[in-house]
Amino acid sequence: MYKLELLQAINDWHSTGIGANKTQIAERIIEYSKDLPERFKAMSSNCYRQVSLTGTNSLILGANMKLPETYSSWTFDKSVVQNFNGGVPSIGYQGVIFEIHNNEPNFSIVINLYELYKEVSFLEACEAQKNEITSYKTGIGFFKNSEAEIILKVDNLTTSQIWAYGGYSAPREKLAEMYFGHVASQKELNHFDKLVKQTNTIIGGNWVKGTAKNRIVNLHISNAKRLTNRK
Repeated sequence: MYKLELLQAINDWHSTGIGANKTQIAERIIEYSKDLPERFKAMSSNCYRQVSLTGTNSLILGANMKLPETYSSWTFDKSVVQNFNGGVPSIGYQGVIFEIHNNEPNFSIVINLYELYKEVSFLEACEAQKNEITSYKTGIGFFKNSEAEIILKVDNLTTSQIWAYGGYSAPREKLAEMYFGHVASQKELNHFDKLVKQTNTIIGGNWVKGTAKNRIVNLHISNAKRLTNRK
């Protein structure tokens, strides 16, 4: 059931499944996974994907309220998606986390790797054929089930699917100055650090969710439409 061709395709997705070649790899997975049980091509809970947008793509998303998508990796684990590639993308990029509900109609499942990696017979097949799998150590052998991954084919990502929005707070010293009403001394900074820790506040990159996220998304849409209309 787990032929070398399928294992190599999954391995290639892990190790090189980015850019132009990801479509070819995804289609190989589809071809070689035809005989797998349906439980490996289904999902029973929501999944998430982090995207780092350039200024142009951010503008497209806001103006059109959707962004073209294709074959891509998603995760069932919120912690994985929030910490992917170091967490919130660096300043200059807009980090967005999208959520797909398992009952939505606008996507198809290529393969549920999260469920597949829980299958003992699959792990045994990987182990038995690892010496025949090119770049095994940087693919299956490295990732295994660490990312709780599912591969989907999605036509578009929409603003209504945004689960979290990446943003940055002011620097620690500036926040302390705002809190004390003057430039903080070292003693005051130490006290401020304790307050931050006690309230579980994150300084720096953070994922904004809920109603605060909704306000930002609406502002994003308004600004993008205003800029595109100006052109």
